[in-house]
Amino acid sequence: MSKIWIFDLDDTLHDASSKIFPRINQSMTAYVSNKLNISLADAHQLRDKYWKVYGATLKGLIQNHGVDPQEFLLNTHDAEELSKFVKQSHALENTLKKLKGKKIVFTNAPLHYAMAVIKALRIQKYFSGIYSIESTNYNPKPSLYAFRKILKQLGKRPNQCVMVEDDLANLKTAHMIGMQTILVSKLNKKTAFVTKRISKIQYLTREV
Repeated sequence: MSKIWIFDLDDTLHDASSKIFPRINQSMTAYVSNKLNISLADAHQLRDKYWKVYGATLKGLIQNHGVDPQEFLLNTHDAEELSKFVKQSHALENTLKKLKGKKIVFTNAPLHYAMAVIKALRIQKYFSGIYSIESTNYNPKPSLYAFRKILKQLGKRPNQCVMVEDDLANLKTAHMIGMQTILVSKLNKKTAFVTKRISKIQYLTREV
């Protein structure tokens, strides 16, 4: 039975924390401030609240303010601008080339942004599908709904899949439903729901 490799995007396949995430966060806070006519400080506080309650700013905005999700995503994820900060990696490409089995991307990011990043990395030919926040009806990982929705679209069982992620909460859900899990992190985090841990994505083929 061939494996289905499910990859997270940001901070798994490329570095998003150093330059991309700060810009997205700034754009999200500015959007909330403008849309709801509140100060930047209040917008930041509201985002923090929605993150704790819903797991994402967008979910809170949809539920409580009737915000159009596509408008929000297009205003906060300038794909053309953000993709300029993506660094192409030959090591990543070689890893994906060597890895046997079907490969998909499963991200909480919007589709237009995910496609731009994957194109900038020049790895689009290695993936048979991109599943974004739109694919889960705007229900982000680590929600069980999001994982079940993706599995249904793939037509696969959890035990056929390997989740490769930098986020422990997402791996916890993946493990809970029966997926193998690989944590991409330089921190030595040992948990019962992580099958393997690698410090960099290019070390993946050493472990499988």
